[in-house]
Amino acid sequence: MKTPSAILLFTLALLCGGVARGDSTDQRYMGYLREQQMYRLAELYARQRLTSGDLDPRGEVELAIEHSLVELARAYDVPSIERQEHWQAAHQAIAPWIETKQPYSLLAELQDALNLLAETELTQLESLGRSDPAEIEQLQTRLRQAIALLKSAADDVEQRRREQALGQSRTTAEFSATELAGLERSIAIELARAYRLQGLTYPPASADRVNALQQAAESLTRLAAATPADDLVWRARLALARALAELNQTEQGLVQLASWRAEQVPAEYDDQLLAAEARLLQAAGRTDQALAKLAATPPGKSAAVDLMHLELLLSQNQRDSQAIEAQLAVVRGNHAPRYVRQAEAMVGEQFAASGDQTTAGGKVLAAEHFYRAGNYSAAVAAYDQAAELYRQQKDRPRAFAAERSAAAVMQRQRVYDQAATRFRRLALASIDRDDSAIDHREAILSLAEMARRSTGEAADQAMAEYLELCREHLRHWPMGQTAAEVRWWLASALAARGQWQATLAVLSEVDTTSPYYEEAIALLATTYRERIAELDDNSQRLQLVGEARTKLQPAIVGQGATARWPAKWSESQRTTALELARIMLDAGDASYAQNLLSKALNDPPPPPPEYVNRAAPVLAMALVAGGKTAEAMDQLRGTAQGGGSGASLEALADRLTTQLTEYARSPTPRRNERAALGQLLLEVVKSAGEGTSTWKLPADRYRAAALAAVANQAEARQLYESLTGQLPKNGDIQEEYAELLAASDTANDREAALARYALIESATRRGTDRWHRARQARIQLLTQLGRRAEAEKLEKLTRLLGGRK
Repeated sequence: MKTPSAILLFTLALLCGGVARGDSTDQRYMGYLREQQMYRLAELYARQRLTSGDLDPRGEVELAIEHSLVELARAYDVPSIERQEHWQAAHQAIAPWIETKQPYSLLAELQDALNLLAETELTQLESLGRSDPAEIEQLQTRLRQAIALLKSAADDVEQRRREQALGQSRTTAEFSATELAGLERSIAIELARAYRLQGLTYPPASADRVNALQQAAESLTRLAAATPADDLVWRARLALARALAELNQTEQGLVQLASWRAEQVPAEYDDQLLAAEARLLQAAGRTDQALAKLAATPPGKSAAVDLMHLELLLSQNQRDSQAIEAQLAVVRGNHAPRYVRQAEAMVGEQFAASGDQTTAGGKVLAAEHFYRAGNYSAAVAAYDQAAELYRQQKDRPRAFAAERSAAAVMQRQRVYDQAATRFRRLALASIDRDDSAIDHREAILSLAEMARRSTGEAADQAMAEYLELCREHLRHWPMGQTAAEVRWWLASALAARGQWQATLAVLSEVDTTSPYYEEAIALLATTYRERIAELDDNSQRLQLVGEARTKLQPAIVGQGATARWPAKWSESQRTTALELARIMLDAGDASYAQNLLSKALNDPPPPPPEYVNRAAPVLAMALVAGGKTAEAMDQLRGTAQGGGSGASLEALADRLTTQLTEYARSPTPRRNERAALGQLLLEVVKSAGEGTSTWKLPADRYRAAALAAVANQAEARQLYESLTGQLPKNGDIQEEYAELLAASDTANDREAALARYALIESATRRGTDRWHRARQARIQLLTQLGRRAEAEKLEKLTRLLGGRK
């Protein structure tokens, strides 16, 4: 929305109407970004320009004020609960000029006062007439601060004018006499505004309210009488007319209006004077006459007249809800957002205060006002009441919209369980509507967020509901505009939970027209590999291998007569190639895997390092399986440590050991891949010969890992037993030995593994990955050893301490 007119930029163009410096290129650009709600870009632009060093002192403060205005505009665009950070940012943008008294800091001080006024005015606008003493005291405190700032600025301006009259000079950074006169007039107007806002915090007709309104009128009287009347004088006159109406000095106000009309009134103030006259007539109890005056102006022509017309309709004892809603529609359809917000606030306050004595449309307006004021439970209740009234009227579209708004409020307030329930109920009750799938999608998103923010069993329950809602979505809207997205969500969630058969079923419905095809085909490749590894029946495995090749190969090279290697490999194609190569290597077709990965690694564009790190060991395994061990070593050496023939055998051994550890901890067996890598690692150590004496870790460290991978358990255990004594603080070696013992079928070895995991856990910082692995391994070993009570106790303790991962 546009920045409300009450928020004034104290640049000299606005104050004096003719100083070019107040309308610089920077200010125009910032104003444009603000109007377009491109707040982040405006903020970045201001920060960049302020650090560029090519602005003079006045240019700096003017741009800082523009940055402050951006934050104010942000505050107006968000619900009340989210505004505080923007109010603070508005102050911080100009604080350096206020704190250090730099040249032209007076402008920043004035803007700071206006920021306080803007915050207070918006809070009052949306307060719904609440009389909470603490809230009122807070408003009054802010207003007293703003008034003090404005008075201080007025004193400063007056002092500067006296100094100029005496020919005294402060610094080279001076305001001209014309600029100071403009500042003086603008401060008078804003001081009157502050007094008026202060008066509105007191009870009607109270002495405090009357006193504050009188101060507002007095601060305007001299300026309103000035001649010739420029823009600031006319603004002062309109503000004075309003103050007189609120003081019930209506006859004086009408006389003043008549005298002002005797002058030549600028066209832009004709309608505003008419609205001011209507307000004075209303205050005098002559509402019908006021309405008749306004009727001569066509609806939509003047924001001031249309808002005054709305105010008159709201002031009548017997309010006509339909007429009020129609007039609000006029404002919404013809005027800028700042006027719309003012109109909605007036109507919302009245309808919210009227309880059940309103229409369905009035309930919606009240709900919107409750929401802007931060009263979210009242907003939801009002939307629910509106929906019920619309249903009684058989107005299904509006009932649907009201229910959706209620659900959106719950979602915005992070009450995700209720938001999900509301969105789902709404969608299922309106399946025939084109947008019902959108609401069901919101229910899914709410459950996803609830699962993300939950822990333990609550998170598991939320995720189970999330999966079910995704499936429900695909049952009801299988071809809808949201289906592809939800299908991808479901597949991703199932894969994350290791439910490979279910993931395969979901991904089988993804075709090349899906916007998620690239991501889906890569995940499908991983899913095939994981599902094949789960199967014990060899015939089923072979069948699924054939299916995977048939499905995945065309995603890389195409099919039929047009099949060819990609001219430029995509990330998805490379991932698919890697997974398909693993599948075929495990199935015994090393030649296929070697050919596929050679192309993926060597064809353009060059693959990213992380892909090379994953794919190079698999290619090496394929070469080893094909009897090309020396070639495999050369290939791995060429890609180790970023590539190059000079890569050391030690680095290669480290890399292979890391890969073996990853395979060993895979949720599904990777026996063939581990065996091939283990064999290659043995060859690397053998090739290094006596050169291993210069390695950071002894060669036996790598031999142990390799022997464990090729299932030579006896020799591996001997080496690990020695290594754990030599290197007691090496967590990797300690954990590998524990894993080797835990993989044994004998109770003695499992007891030894249990003891070793306990030592690892005690020596590791709580919450780390190694700590979690050791804790879960202990629970699993206790279960395998038949010590279920101990396992359950340890599991319960882990949950209570937040150690479950």
